Amino acid sequence: MKTVFKRPHALKNVSMLYCPGCTHGIIHRLVAEVIDELGIEGKTIGVSSVGCSYENYKYFNCDMVQAAHGRAPAVATGIKRVNPGNIVFTYQGDGDLAAIGTSEVVHAAARGE
Repeated sequence: MKTVFKRPHALKNVSMLYCPGCTHGIIHRLVAEVIDELGIEGKTIGVSSVGCSYENYKYFNCDMVQAAHGRAPAVATGIKRVNPGNIVFTYQGDGDLAAIGTSEVVHAAARGE
């Protein structure tokens, strides 16, 4: 039998605690697949915020930090400036990014980050 799917190495082998029907698990898998494909697991840092993403450190095999509500882009900017050789990403929900975090994401985009 040919294996057509396996858990990405960048995704820890733990049960996810999200609500039934939630798409966070799918998004986690997609992010982990990209990390694996690019071979960047050892130099990737993720920034999560509050809400459902606050426990991302339990799910990803990379360094994860948590930011205050809406401030993940600002924290990611600081991390990237201190560690320019690392790959830094944010994982945010709609309220965190598009509501309270609008200012941070607009200014990060204006800086080209």
